[in-house]
Formats: sequence, C-alpha cells, structure tokens
Amino acid sequence: MIFSNLHSFSFQHIIWARELTEKRLLIFFEFPDWVPQDCESFFASIASKEGFEIDRDVLDVLQEGCSRLIQLKGWANGRDVKKIWSESKSLRAQRVYDHPEVAKKITVDDINTAVNNITQSRIGKLSDCDPNIDPLALLDGLFRIDDIKAKL
Repeated sequence: MIFSNLHSFSFQHIIWARELTEKRLLIFFEFPDWVPQDCESFFASIASKEGFEIDRDVLDVLQEGCSRLIQLKGWANGRDVKKIWSESKSLRAQRVYDHPEVAKKITVDDINTAVNNITQSRIGKLSDCDPNIDPLALLDGLFRIDDIKAKL
C-alpha cells in the first residue's frame, strides 16, 4: 500500500513538472539590443568600479566598435561589453608588463584591438589564398566538366 501511494505521488509529480516546463517554454522575454551609448555607460561603470581611468576618446572608439558589433549575428548586449572589457584588460596587461603605468588606463589601441579580435571571431578569418588562382581549376580534370560549365 505504501509503495502504491509513493508511485502515484511520483507520477503526479512528473505530470506537474511536465506541465510547468511546457508553460515555461511558452514564456519569452524580449530584450532589445543596446545602443552604443548603453554600451559606453556599462563599460564606464565597470571601469570605475575596478579603478580604471577612461578618457573620452576611448569611449568614442568603444561606441564606434559596439555599433559595428551590434550589426553582427550573436550580439549579446552586456555579455559582449564585458567581453570587450576583459579583452582590453588583457591587452593592457601585456602592454604594461614591460612599461608599468602609475594610473590604470585603457587606451584607444586596447579597445580597437579588443573590438577587432571579437569582430574577427564572429565573422571568421578571411582566406589567405592568392586571388589570382582559380579555386575551381582542380575541377577542370573531371569527366564531362565542359558540359557542366556550358550549362552554367
């Protein structure tokens, strides 16, 4: 008898959990993309919390870079701004390793390189092939390739 009650309880629990899951999957939240000014504000707040000095020209370059990234597939608002922040801090660490700075600063070059690295990771690396070489030249030796080319 006890086994039967436990079985019915767990079965009811499974049904309840399934219904709850189905309801959750039907609820979606729309998060509009940030504008570059939102990215600038968030970046500046992160920088100030960590004690970094950010010049106006750095924030202008950040806005320009974010406006490019927003257009690419996979833009993730705050997550991408944090990615730019982490990348620029890493670049700064490499830069100041040999020449320490008194004040903690992120430079325009740090931001440009960070944005370019993220952009390149999104769109992929462009081919290093010689543009003068016909990429389809290998196909010329195939059987009846001339007939296929004529139909194209």
